[in-house]
Amino acid sequence: IFGILFSRLVDLILSAKLKENLPLKNGTLAFKFWQMPPVPISFGIYVFHVANPIEVLAGTEVPVVVEKGPYIYRMHIEKVDIKWHDNNTIEYIQPQSFIFDRDASVGPDTDRFLTINIPYITVATILQHEYHVIQRIVNSYFISKGESAFMNRSVYEIWWGYHEPVLEEVAKILKKFNISSPLLNGKFGFFINRNNTGDGLYNVFSGINDQFDDYVHIDRWNTLKNLSVWMSDYANEIRGTDGSMQAPLVNENSELSVFDAYLYRSLKLQYSSATTYQDVRTLRFHIPYSEFATAAENPDNAGFCTPNCIPSGAYNMSVACFYAPVYASLPHFVGGDPYYQSLVRGLRPSQELHQPFYDIQGVTGVSMRAARRYQINIRTQSFHYFSSFKNFPLSYLPILWIDGVAAIDPGTASMFKEIIQDPLDALPYVHGAVFGIGGILFFVGICLFIYWRKVNSKSLNKYTKVNNSENSILNGDTRKSYGTNHTLGNQLNTQHEDSPAIIEHHVYVNHTTSSPNKVTYENLDASLPHDNSHDQSNYFDTMTSPSVENSDKYHTC
Repeated sequence: IFGILFSRLVDLILSAKLKENLPLKNGTLAFKFWQMPPVPISFGIYVFHVANPIEVLAGTEVPVVVEKGPYIYRMHIEKVDIKWHDNNTIEYIQPQSFIFDRDASVGPDTDRFLTINIPYITVATILQHEYHVIQRIVNSYFISKGESAFMNRSVYEIWWGYHEPVLEEVAKILKKFNISSPLLNGKFGFFINRNNTGDGLYNVFSGINDQFDDYVHIDRWNTLKNLSVWMSDYANEIRGTDGSMQAPLVNENSELSVFDAYLYRSLKLQYSSATTYQDVRTLRFHIPYSEFATAAENPDNAGFCTPNCIPSGAYNMSVACFYAPVYASLPHFVGGDPYYQSLVRGLRPSQELHQPFYDIQGVTGVSMRAARRYQINIRTQSFHYFSSFKNFPLSYLPILWIDGVAAIDPGTASMFKEIIQDPLDALPYVHGAVFGIGGILFFVGICLFIYWRKVNSKSLNKYTKVNNSENSILNGDTRKSYGTNHTLGNQLNTQHEDSPAIIEHHVYVNHTTSSPNKVTYENLDASLPHDNSHDQSNYFDTMTSPSVENSDKYHTC
């Protein structure tokens, strides 16, 4: 009982501490951690260099790629413009700043590599269903400017953007045919205008008023509760958190999700294994391969078939990228259909290196370490009216992949261990000690109870023996202590003149009734002279007198 009560007490204390420290409001530990995470973030970029461009242009070989990287940026984030709302949500934006770390990189981010001419193939893709004459005019302009199917650009340019004057001129040409696209603004880059800016306006549940079931879950992103670009309600749902934290008390059976603004979708997490980071025990959740599976394997993904499903391992992001032929996947198409590797050579998928994961501290829900990984691919094909791509093979050509790793610093990890893990580790011993003490007390109680029963049983037997003897004497049976020729009745009627004193005894005699199991009691007043030879006083002195609290029932001499 003590152990059970102790266990319940521990649960109550833990719950009280979580309610005290987790709400996202000024003054709580969680708010400080959440607002400015003490988490060094490494943002690594790996690019794919095309090694056989001539053969690809001729249509005689599939692309052969060589991975180059990492090119590491140190990322700093801080939540600003924080506002609390009446529905227990908190609003913020999270600017992200990136500083290149040359020492941690394989080379400067000015390193160049050969890849597909993304602006050129994007225009060809957008115009492929327009009039042939329009396609021919635009193609002629590209050729006149010396553009081809491949381009040589730096890591910095591909990621952070560069000025492309050809796009500005193409935009002017297309404007004459009432064709426009946000992509045709003279600039290109996957992360253009993203340094020192945020990835949207977030509104998340704060945990105020002890509402922790949806703690730090996203309520709205850019004022939207749901997206609108995908083909199903499920695909458009904004679910889960941003990945840095989860609701508290995470276990192996927890159903977790993260929303990735850059992938423009929510992703389920799946428990993988128990892990340890900086001596802090964590639960590893990863993004399962099924999140990138075809609808035949995972019906939830039907909404990402835009317009048609492609083999498991990637999905079409063009509807979220102004119809540029961008496809997202896990790095090296890990977990994907072998189809993709048949179209591109040089890939080396590895679950350890390429699958995203989150190592979560179970009590608080904080991600102690996380790896956010995804790959950007461009779908290539032949275009009849664009001469550079006339013989181009079909492929999902990887351009680069991102390895965003965030890990708690040793000092913060030590704090988690001392404040949370170590006290919880001590509980089983305290709990066991309480159970042990409770067990000992229970055993002692049983022993005392048994002893008490035995003692009372002996007293009862003794009383019964005396009572039965009394019954026999009063019915005329002789006893040796009174002589063979004397009965107790005679003794009671005889007084010895030489008796120095009269001894009074209250004797309660058991008279047998007609029922063998029913007895009645009456008071027997005996005034006996003291006779050492017969030792009557010893006999009566051995009898136990009952309580006389009911004096009206038992009269005295």
